[in-house]
Amino acid sequence: MVALLAVAASMLSAQSVTEWSAVKALNPGARIRVETAPRKLSGEFRSASDDALVLRAGAGEETVVRSQVTRIAVRKPGHRKRNAIIGLGVGAGVGLGVGAAARSHCTGFCINPVSNGVVVGAGAAAGGLVGVVVGAIIPTGGWRDLYHAPVP
Repeated sequence: MVALLAVAASMLSAQSVTEWSAVKALNPGARIRVETAPRKLSGEFRSASDDALVLRAGAGEETVVRSQVTRIAVRKPGHRKRNAIIGLGVGAGVGLGVGAAARSHCTGFCINPVSNGVVVGAGAAAGGLVGVVVGAIIPTGGWRDLYHAPVP
């Protein structure tokens, strides 16, 4: 068990975020945040060499010297479409349940099988619509640390 933990720990340390090569491997256009001692920048990654990186921030390009960089984070892709589809399924299921519950308490007009289906279908449709909207609004993605300056 101890040996397994030691191997896992060594694998995690091998995936360190102190490697500048990860910055150099970024695709141009990636959204990044760069922190230096005096300021923070956010923009599109342009290029990186062994000594500096270039990003488009605001109206122009900024060159940041590697020795000044304390941290770099890269924007993870969002999943709004996936969340909307999940919201559709969950919302339609909840709406179906609400529609079925509403139908079971109806008397008179709701006894007609056609109207029973309409009530259940309307509940599922309304719930699905609400689910799609909520799923698309929920923010996902965020930032992932790509580089931290090594601590001396």
